[in-house]
Amino acid sequence: MLRVSSNPNVIREEPISTNVVGIITTPDNFHLDLPLHYSELSEGTHILTEDSKKFIVAVNKSHKIEEQPVWGYIKYDISHMGQNNQSLLIAFGAMFLVFLLLAYLLAIYVSKKALKPLSKLASMLEHLTADTHLEPLAPHFHEDEVGKIATALDAYAQKLTDYVIRDKEFNADVSHELRTPLTVIRSTVELIKSNPNITPKELDRINRIERATKQSSELTETLLLLAREERKEHKGHERTQPGLIIRNIVAGFEPTLKLKPVKTKITENEWLQVKAPESVVSVVLSNLIGNAIKYTTEGTVHIILNKDHIIVEDEGVGVTESELPKLFDRHYRAGKSNSKGSGLGLAIVKRLCDLYNWKIEIKRNKTTGLSAKLTF
Repeated sequence: MLRVSSNPNVIREEPISTNVVGIITTPDNFHLDLPLHYSELSEGTHILTEDSKKFIVAVNKSHKIEEQPVWGYIKYDISHMGQNNQSLLIAFGAMFLVFLLLAYLLAIYVSKKALKPLSKLASMLEHLTADTHLEPLAPHFHEDEVGKIATALDAYAQKLTDYVIRDKEFNADVSHELRTPLTVIRSTVELIKSNPNITPKELDRINRIERATKQSSELTETLLLLAREERKEHKGHERTQPGLIIRNIVAGFEPTLKLKPVKTKITENEWLQVKAPESVVSVVLSNLIGNAIKYTTEGTVHIILNKDHIIVEDEGVGVTESELPKLFDRHYRAGKSNSKGSGLGLAIVKRLCDLYNWKIEIKRNKTTGLSAKLTF
C-alpha cells in the first residue's frame, strides 16, 4: 500500500515494487513531479507510452487533505509484458516446428514400414521375365492385405500358365500328327508320277498336289517352331535363296492367275540369301504373295528382291489408313475384303518375323493397293 502523511508536500514519490511507482502530488507542485500532460488525465486508468516504454497509469483526484486537493498517480510499467509475449510466441513457434518435424519423420517411418511388403511384392513382379521359373509369391508375405494380393496373383498366374501350356501342347500335337498323313500323300504322289502312262494334264494336277503337300509340310514345321518358340537356323554357311522360293510360289498360283486379269512380275535387283529354314521363309512369302494375288482383281503383283529385303506390291482394293495397324491382328479382315479367309495369315507372318528378328511393314502404295516390305 501507499502511505500518505498528514503533509502531502513531504511525500512525493514512493516505489511499490520494481515496476510500480506511486506518486502523490498537489496541483501547485504538479509540474515538479510529473509531466505536465498528466494533469489533464481524468480519474481512472490510462495506457501511455513514454520513451519507448508502455505504462498503465491510475489517477485519483477526489481526495483532500486539510481542504487541499491531493492527486494520486500509480504508474505500472508493462513494457516487459510485450517482450514476454513475444518470447512466448517464439517458444510456441519453435515447439510447433519441432512437433511438425517429428510428425513428418514419424509419418515417413510408418509409411515405409507399412508399404515395405507392397514394395517387396512389386520388386518381385518387376524382376519376373519369360525365362524366370514362376514361384509362388504368397509364402513370402504374412496373411494380411498384401498376402491376399499375392495369393490372388499366384492363382491368376497359374491359370495363365496352364492356358499357355495347353495351347503349346495343342499346336505341337497337331503339327506332329499332321506329318504322317502328309508323308503318305507325298510318297503316293511320287509313285503316281513314276507311272510312264500318265498324261500331261494328269501330271499338271499331280504337280499341284505335290506343291500343296510341300506347302502344308512347311506350314506344319513352322507352326511347330512357333509352338515351341524356337528358332531353327541352318548350321555352317548354308543359306536359303528367297528367289527360288518366290518362283515356286508364283508357279503354284498359276491356276488362280488364269481366272482373272492379274499378272506377276519378279525383279531381282540383288542376289538375296537368308540364314533361316526354307520352310519359314516359304510360309512368310506365301502369305504375302498369296494375299497380294487374292486381293488384286486386275493389274500386276510386283515382287522386288533387294540386298536385304523383299517388297511385294499389288494393285488390289487396299485398306484405309486406320486399318493398317490392325492387319497383323489375329482374325482381323479388312472392311473392303470379300474373302472368306480366317485372318490368320498375317498374324503368323508377324510372329515368325518377331521370332527371327525380321521386320515386316505394310503401307499404302501409289496405286489403290498395298506394299509389303520384309527386311531380313
